[in-house]
Amino acid sequence: MIIGLTNNNQSGKQKISNFIEKKYGFKYIDIDKVLENILKEKFYLDEFNNCNWKDNISFLLNIRNEIDKRINNIVKNHPNEVIVLDYSLLEDTYIFNNCDILIKNISNNSIDNTSEIEMVMNDRKNSIHAKYDNSKYHIELDMDSDWENKLEEYINFNINNDTKVTVVVPIYNTCDYLPKCINSITNQTYRNLEIILINDGSTDESLKICNFLAEKDNRVKVVTQKNMGLSETRNRGMELATGEYICFIDSDDYIEKEMIETLLKTAKKTNADVCESSFYIHMKDGNIKDVSCEQKGIKFVEGKLDLINSYSDATILIPAWDKLYKLSAIKDFKFDKNCFKEDSDYIYRLCMAEKTFALVNIPFYHYIKRKSVSLTGNKISDRLFTLQDWGKEAYKNTLALGEEYRDAAEKILYNSLVHILRNYMRDYKNNILKENEFKDEIQNVVNDIISLLLKAKNVKKFRKLDEVLSIINELKDDNVIEKDKMPSIELPCVGILWNSLSKEMIEEAMKFIKERATINECVSVDLKDKYREFINEIYLYNNEFEGIPVIKSGTLIDRYDSNTIVILNLIVKVSNYLYFNKLKGFMFEEIAELKSFIRKYFKYKIRDYAYDNIFHLTVDDEEYEYTDEICKKYIKDYRGIKNGKQ
Repeated sequence: MIIGLTNNNQSGKQKISNFIEKKYGFKYIDIDKVLENILKEKFYLDEFNNCNWKDNISFLLNIRNEIDKRINNIVKNHPNEVIVLDYSLLEDTYIFNNCDILIKNISNNSIDNTSEIEMVMNDRKNSIHAKYDNSKYHIELDMDSDWENKLEEYINFNINNDTKVTVVVPIYNTCDYLPKCINSITNQTYRNLEIILINDGSTDESLKICNFLAEKDNRVKVVTQKNMGLSETRNRGMELATGEYICFIDSDDYIEKEMIETLLKTAKKTNADVCESSFYIHMKDGNIKDVSCEQKGIKFVEGKLDLINSYSDATILIPAWDKLYKLSAIKDFKFDKNCFKEDSDYIYRLCMAEKTFALVNIPFYHYIKRKSVSLTGNKISDRLFTLQDWGKEAYKNTLALGEEYRDAAEKILYNSLVHILRNYMRDYKNNILKENEFKDEIQNVVNDIISLLLKAKNVKKFRKLDEVLSIINELKDDNVIEKDKMPSIELPCVGILWNSLSKEMIEEAMKFIKERATINECVSVDLKDKYREFINEIYLYNNEFEGIPVIKSGTLIDRYDSNTIVILNLIVKVSNYLYFNKLKGFMFEEIAELKSFIRKYFKYKIRDYAYDNIFHLTVDDEEYEYTDEICKKYIKDYRGIKNGKQ
């Protein structure tokens, strides 16, 4: 075990060294002694005496490199000993990057006794000593707090832990990203790692970089193969893994240094089969999105229904790479090379198999959205649309578990269809699709989305539906999607023309309504003293403020001296949703258009009116059934639905 006490004040170093010697025993390398011996040698002594060494960068570099070389020899000659290094000039060197623990002392009450030559070398930030990134330090210790227990706990779990974790990194032509990715793994606070780099037939410099990194860290193993794709490469990694736990890191991404330590602690504590963190998305435009802000507060998920629900609403995240898996729990589950979104399929199958999940709502993983080499580098293909069949199959399999799984089944199908829609829209907006390319395919996808929405009891459960509807409407406006080809259903509705309209205006309104709907029943009735009570019950269902309906209706009664209303039992053909307002949420487009048209048309013809008291129209089955019952209660001539049917 090599412990680096770099960038620490002298008294802090001494306290930490004494503690480590007492607990674990160690070989202490006296850097001052090494430096003193170097400067006594004739070559360096002559240089030291014959030049202005403070400004001689070449001399300072030679000194640092010589110290690095001699310390490295000491480390190699004592492979089984705890070695403590306390020299800040090791920063950015081979030895520094291979320390098992890098400790930073953050207390402010100690005097720094750094030697003059060390301070001079440290000042050469651009030439000799670049200020080291604090994220590389494994642990920070405040000498004024209970740092001894913190350090002991850290060493016992991260250094002396016999639980091996295998990290599988599939690699294909990512040489520009590979060093950062692998360094983020080798620099993990948890040290008992087996790092398997699988070069999947790369044609760039990836393999050379892998071999170079393997020479620096004996935990790294390099495997090379002909190109087989991500799924097969991950599967091979599982076959080669010897750890008790395993994780998959994509080679163009990187991870925070505490990721494996934190997930392993959680997995041990909960005995979960899968432990998941959250992640950052690095967008192509340079923005970074923290996905953790969207996550739920659930910490542990078990039982098939809860697992499937958590998967469907993204409490359990879709990616395979932000997770730590118990190898024995997943070794019989292979990634499907024929599936377009192999991660979605894999996590879905684990949930269906009732593998338990522990969730850590901290973004440890950095997912990088790379810019394409060419404009059409990431252009969609026929393979994208295979996700449509996958979604339908998952829907069928999930619903087969029972009616209580319906919401989850619908959300899973919706999510798969929306993924296709968004990818298509990306390329459509970027003008990289040929005219009418995938026109039939995207029509089918939109039709499936609309069919799903029309059948669902509550569309509020679908994520970001307003954005999805906006995409569909834009494609419809551009004639990419043909409205006549979209599915539709006939929805029973109750319409109410209030007493704000005169007889002539009611007749005019009926004409407009007949153009847009089928009227099965029409009842004109004078509610007399029941009018206020009737209108109040109708509006209370629509979450109006208490008393407002009475004020509205009272004003109109006084003005028109009439309590006569017209009740219409309608059939409206609906084929799409839109986001109406905060009160109503999502409403069928055709119903919203009919309601808005009648209200706006007649409000300009009435001097004194209450906007809502012109025309009321139910928006869904539940509101229809409620309003239908209110009408039956007050109006004896109104028949409405019987046994749930028109």
